[in-house]
Amino acid sequence: IPPHPTLTGTNTTSATPRVGRAARRGGRQRARSRRAATSRPERVWPDGVIPYVISGNFSGDQRAIFRQAMRHWEKHTCVTFLERNDEDSYIVFTYRPCGCCSYVGRRGGGPQAISIGKNCDKFGIVVHELGHVIGFWHEHTRPDRDDHVSIIRENIQPGQEYNFLKMEPEEVESLGETYDFDSIMHYARNTFSRGIFLDTILPKYDVNGVRPAIGQRTRLSKGDIAQARKLYRCPACGETLQDSQGNFSSPEFPNGYSAHMHCVWRISVTPGEKISLNFTTLDIYRSRLCWYDYVEVRDGFWRKATLRGRFCGNKLPEPIVSTDSRLWVEFRSSSNWVGKGFFAVYEGRGWARKGAQGWWPGKKKGSGGFFSLSAICGGDVKKDNGHIQSPNYPDDYRPSKVCVWKITVSEGFHVGLTFQSFEIERHDSCAYDYLEIRDGSSESSSLIGRYCGYDKPDDIKSTSNKLWMKFVSDGSINKAGFAVNFFKEVDECSRPNNGGCEQRCVNTLGSYKCACDPGY
Repeated sequence: IPPHPTLTGTNTTSATPRVGRAARRGGRQRARSRRAATSRPERVWPDGVIPYVISGNFSGDQRAIFRQAMRHWEKHTCVTFLERNDEDSYIVFTYRPCGCCSYVGRRGGGPQAISIGKNCDKFGIVVHELGHVIGFWHEHTRPDRDDHVSIIRENIQPGQEYNFLKMEPEEVESLGETYDFDSIMHYARNTFSRGIFLDTILPKYDVNGVRPAIGQRTRLSKGDIAQARKLYRCPACGETLQDSQGNFSSPEFPNGYSAHMHCVWRISVTPGEKISLNFTTLDIYRSRLCWYDYVEVRDGFWRKATLRGRFCGNKLPEPIVSTDSRLWVEFRSSSNWVGKGFFAVYEGRGWARKGAQGWWPGKKKGSGGFFSLSAICGGDVKKDNGHIQSPNYPDDYRPSKVCVWKITVSEGFHVGLTFQSFEIERHDSCAYDYLEIRDGSSESSSLIGRYCGYDKPDDIKSTSNKLWMKFVSDGSINKAGFAVNFFKEVDECSRPNNGGCEQRCVNTLGSYKCACDPGY
């Protein structure tokens, strides 16, 4: 049993040391109080994009929790977590002696650790630590905290007093937000206490007639969300869409949009799936090159991703299919001309074998639109390394899914697979739900194995630079599915010097080892 939960996810390492105790303050001014967000622009991640790496010492279940926590931040803000490619600055999920700790904001110039130690691998604690990564200090370290909470220093564990120091006024920025007892960045009343029943921090006043609880590790508070959106200048209009299917529209559709609107929708489905986006209604002021009012679709996670189209006027564009699991949709208006705007539907997790169609009912008589949805999971994956998950992972996969991935790495290499997590409905012959892997590029290639159950398959290596995978689920029992890393693999033992081994060379994924011949 872990120690009382307030002891986890609390130690935070600043990228720079503190410069001293906070200056004295004046009277109580709650309406203008500061919130504990970084005031240093260089600590804010450019465009809200945070590349990440998960080190190899975490289990599949832990990795799933990390991704759930990242998706929680993405859902409520405009921050994006992206598996690192070649970015210079990125975070690394690892385990450091500090236990649960992180730099505050972007350090820059290389990797920075987010340590998830023993008893820290809980959803709320990881959300808390990611709050530090994004740029938040602990709520109770705000310069004005003495207006809101009392610190009971005699109850603090020896050596932990530094965790209760106030920040300097120039180190934090309020952005108009007030003190938030409900923040996921707030300590609990007995954090770092000498005993579980001794308080170290207590609210000074009631809220709505009740003394507020502090230290929740369940979800982002309204204040956390508002502050993060301000810190990263998220558009006031739009949202992050993570459901398996859905729709969205321009403001006030179909009654007409206003001038000077800016909205961004970020559609994100399970890695390994694609998104089908279909505009069912389009009525936007038409100009040359759609210069003034437009809706724009980009194939990726941010404003500089590949442009798939900029649309205005009233001609419906063709359906758009993403190349990956994310789409960026941006709407801008600058004219006073009033059109209906647009309405769009998307699909990323259903109807894997056949399309679906239906009628979208409008709000007024005579409005509405016909739409069709077609599923897209799997696809051609032409990269030297990456990550593939079953649909909706780490939540239960959907019924009646068929997903096929064709992995191709660089010529002269093999495809290596390492499973991080595996949970597919069990059956003696894997007749219902299963993952099938073949050594080649098609369904007729040599079968490596058909897998189901709860045991992770052994590491897999193809004999060429291609590998074929198919995931199938029936209409009944659904499980968490699988997560697998793939990468290009070289056979060191095939080199002319036998890998430098005197006798036997045994190739392993990512490496090799020397062994003795039988009898030695």
